[in-house]
Amino acid sequence: MKKKIIITIIVILTIIILLLFFLKPIESIKDINYTAEISIVDENNEELIHLINNHKTTPINLQEMHPKNIEILLNIEDKSFYKHNGFNLNRIFKTINSNIHNNQSYGASTITQQYIKNVYLSSEKTFWRKLKELYYAIKLEQVATKDEILTNYLNCVYFGNDIYGIGNASKYYFNKSYKDLTIKEMTTFVALLNAPTYYSTNLDKLEEKKNSLLEILFNDGIITNAEYLEALKPVEFKINKQIYNSNLLFFTDALLNEYDNIHLNPKFNEKITIHTKYQKEMNEIKVTTAANYASIAVDKDGYIISLIGNKDYYESAFNIATSGKRDIGSTIKPILYYEALKCGYSVNTTYYSAPYSFDYHNEKITIKNNASIYPYKNIGMKEALATSDNIYAIKTHQALGFKTLANHLKKYNIEAQSLPSLALGSVGMSLKQLIRIYTQFFTEGKYLYLKYIDKIFIDDKLKYTCEDKYQILGEPIHFKTIKELMTGLFSSSIPHATASSIAGLLKTKCYGKSGLTDFDSYMIGFNDAVLVGVWAGYLDSQELTDLETKRLPKELFVRLINSYLSPSHSA
Repeated sequence: MKKKIIITIIVILTIIILLLFFLKPIESIKDINYTAEISIVDENNEELIHLINNHKTTPINLQEMHPKNIEILLNIEDKSFYKHNGFNLNRIFKTINSNIHNNQSYGASTITQQYIKNVYLSSEKTFWRKLKELYYAIKLEQVATKDEILTNYLNCVYFGNDIYGIGNASKYYFNKSYKDLTIKEMTTFVALLNAPTYYSTNLDKLEEKKNSLLEILFNDGIITNAEYLEALKPVEFKINKQIYNSNLLFFTDALLNEYDNIHLNPKFNEKITIHTKYQKEMNEIKVTTAANYASIAVDKDGYIISLIGNKDYYESAFNIATSGKRDIGSTIKPILYYEALKCGYSVNTTYYSAPYSFDYHNEKITIKNNASIYPYKNIGMKEALATSDNIYAIKTHQALGFKTLANHLKKYNIEAQSLPSLALGSVGMSLKQLIRIYTQFFTEGKYLYLKYIDKIFIDDKLKYTCEDKYQILGEPIHFKTIKELMTGLFSSSIPHATASSIAGLLKTKCYGKSGLTDFDSYMIGFNDAVLVGVWAGYLDSQELTDLETKRLPKELFVRLINSYLSPSHSA
């Protein structure tokens, strides 16, 4: 009976394979809506990160891999790889026979089939899934070279611990290039392939598996006796978790969210190339500090060219810059003064700045300046902005009516209570929202839509170009006026200007506004080409008591805006 079952299965399978093999090849295999590869590139068309099946990987050059290591892989996984057409009929028959007689489960998949399964199909063990796997493997072999298939397999295969591809695995497990893997290390990786989740968390069992494979390799004549004995020594891992730049990972995650909403529907085996305006120099900045910090840099067209979502992606992938909601402090004052100009104020409107109290709902409220520094004289709007004078802000807020500023913020879909403290920034928003509001001062009137993606190519054909989008939500002349007033922040001629200490470090004329609360510190500013916003504080709302954290946004602002002016940008 078993013999009849085997013969029947073999006959049916042979017919199916012959039909699949002789069907007309599909050009570039474009018969399903799915893409395996995405390459994200910077402003200079240099690759930032590579993804296969949405997993980050580092592409390898097969020619740079040691031939012995390739031989080790193929001897264990697919001896006839360079001879078959995507499937190994003899291996399939042996597997069927073994499973029926011994009630055991052995794999019959070739490397081509494993690649197809890993990237395009689910892991469900059904006849139809295996049939699709076989079909696409045959089709892939008809349009791709063996070296291309093997390279793609090595780039996408899973090694446990959320590590995909041998390039990243080499960096993660051994802190070295795939080019330099030893026989022992390569055999360890081949052992991992059998059950990556299990073996990557059970290292004793991984060692046993590695040694059993070494015995096979020695018996098959792949490695010498000396190589066998050397490779039997225990594996020494040198775990390196930080494979990618932390800031790049924040940028990539945000970009992929934007990409998912574009819906291009690429086909099977097509390569996507996403072009950005990302600038490496601005994104290589890292600070050692106990506090959290975040920043965003935007160009005149609204492209996000730099994004620091938090101090270390590997500690926490929470993106404070785009998703955190914090009180914005005195960075609200340019928005308040814009509304004042619209309501008839001039830059020469003055208020006397000294300790100030007033009654509000039968309660006496006292307003103070930072460090209780007052000029004790009438000051105009420029000096009020430069010194972040709270008295001028509150008196303006009172004169306009407390609802005026709250109503203005509704234009940006930001709800705020109509309280006296609103003039001092008692409204929560993300750094990205705040930066977007500041694009109106930066561009003298345009409320920009912020974006990460510039163009998208599919197999080198342009399929998507981002349009420059903006709204006009106010009077450009008033935004321009506030912009010019914001130069005072860096002025040495205005006593206590809040950014005068960094003015000499800046390489170009800048405009800006700082902000400081008990829990948050900000620096928002721009030159003629780039807008930069920086925040520092603690996610658990610790009070800012140290001067270093309070000053951090200004220091990062200098580094960021100056790095934009590096030779590669000024050439």
